[in-house]
Amino acid sequence: LFPCAYFALGGWFTGTTFVTSWYTHGLASSYLEGCNFLTAAVSTPANSLAHSLLLLWGPEAQGDFTRWCQLGGLWTFVALHGAFALIGFMLRQFELARSVQLRPYNAISFSGPIAVFVYVFLIYPLGQSGWFFAPSFGVAAIFRFILFFQGFHNWMLNPFHMTGVAGVLGAALLCAIHGATVENTLFEDGDGANTFRAFNPTQAEETYSMVTANRFWSQIFGVAFSNKR
Repeated sequence: LFPCAYFALGGWFTGTTFVTSWYTHGLASSYLEGCNFLTAAVSTPANSLAHSLLLLWGPEAQGDFTRWCQLGGLWTFVALHGAFALIGFMLRQFELARSVQLRPYNAISFSGPIAVFVYVFLIYPLGQSGWFFAPSFGVAAIFRFILFFQGFHNWMLNPFHMTGVAGVLGAALLCAIHGATVENTLFEDGDGANTFRAFNPTQAEETYSMVTANRFWSQIFGVAFSNKR
């Protein structure tokens, strides 16, 4: 988890700070070239490199770090290490849930965004002619990818895509609302060192107040769901 995450972040910071996209996209994409946070990016390799993993010691770069960066090797580096870091984080959530005897639904739900990342950055370009058609790692670069993706496939008007996006974002909102409500309406302290150990998942009595929850949301939004309990 941590080595992959640090490598991915380090590769992104290195690419956005120093590495040009002139040889792959004909663009300036680094702070060194005058880009800002919105326009800097770690760009995908050129289309001519197809689906090469672009290993530093591979036949394309032949151990030359400068050439490797110019060819877009940092993109494959960040994409692969980023995917493994996200998967490792999810597995860590499973491990933590098991250690405190919680059901692993948080880890299971996190697999959704991971699946989206793997599909968009790795699976989709495998169906095209090369990594070139994957999103680059940058703000404007993501918008550019969305525009091209819509132009090629008209995907944004796919009703299943609309439903999926609404479901993912809606579920995230509901989970955030539920978590905020529970955490802010606890009224009974336990003896444990933290929230996970302070309350028994099978205890008979409740640990937060529905009345307090109703007042909590009324104070935030001025409205709240009616309390039927």
